[in-house]
Amino acid sequence: MGAAAEHREPNYMGVFWALLVLTLAEVGVFYMGLPRLILIVSLILMALAKAGLVAAYFMHLALEKRTLALIVISPLVLSAVIIIGLTPDSVFNYPRKAPDRWVLPGHDTPSDHEGTQVPAPGEEEQAPPAAQPSQPAAPVDGGPA
Repeated sequence: MGAAAEHREPNYMGVFWALLVLTLAEVGVFYMGLPRLILIVSLILMALAKAGLVAAYFMHLALEKRTLALIVISPLVLSAVIIIGLTPDSVFNYPRKAPDRWVLPGHDTPSDHEGTQVPAPGEEEQAPPAAQPSQPAAPVDGGPA
């Protein structure tokens, strides 16, 4: 009976009223006409408080050991670090303008495909430049050359 006496039922009605007050505060903050940054930060903080209440009481994490809380909280912290770290890239480098001229790897200057002309039908094409001398053919029997 000692173990049953130690287990205390959470106050679900208190959590309900706290969630209701936070939700009404979110709606009120939205219609207050605050600057955008303050609005976003306050809404995010209230949403995190509501998520914490739901996780702690309805998911019974408040009654669990600290290691389970660390397992739940560590991905949230890692996600926040990644979002904060990648935000400058998405804000300051988007949209990127394509370069006017593309330079292929191994070339010092951009390739110019716009200046090439296609010969008209009936016109004779020029022969390609002379290739390097061909190597002797390999013997038919597969032996050394």
